[in-house]
Amino acid sequence: MTGVDHLADHLSVQDFWVDGRHGFQAGKGGRVVCCARIPLKWTAATSIEVRWEVANWREGTWRCFRRRVSLERYDELGRLYVHFLPDGGVRATVSNYAPGSNVYPGPRTPIPRKEPWNRYPRPPITEDCPENKHSTP
Repeated sequence: MTGVDHLADHLSVQDFWVDGRHGFQAGKGGRVVCCARIPLKWTAATSIEVRWEVANWREGTWRCFRRRVSLERYDELGRLYVHFLPDGGVRATVSNYAPGSNVYPGPRTPIPRKEPWNRYPRPPITEDCPENKHSTP
């Protein structure tokens, strides 16, 4: 699975989990972490639970989120891409093509090339998400 961070330059998804499995830091869509469990066949009821932590580097704060997300329709198994969108939405796409590919079925929202840790001091942990700390390896 791979996390894709579409957030503003001063925000970043520092950690995320899919059904309790740690995906680590979301970025530009190139990092792969093993593994997410998804059904062989898509159905309208296919969904995952996504939890994530967002650092606001400009304000020096953290926020925690949790949401059940429907998997977008897929015809064959592939990599799970979890997109964290600027409007606070989350989209989950299964594809054998990477974001940026002309045939990628996921969102076309721009993926910022950012490194907020080089522009701002690291935010202190002001809010802990304890349920994330004991995830399935």
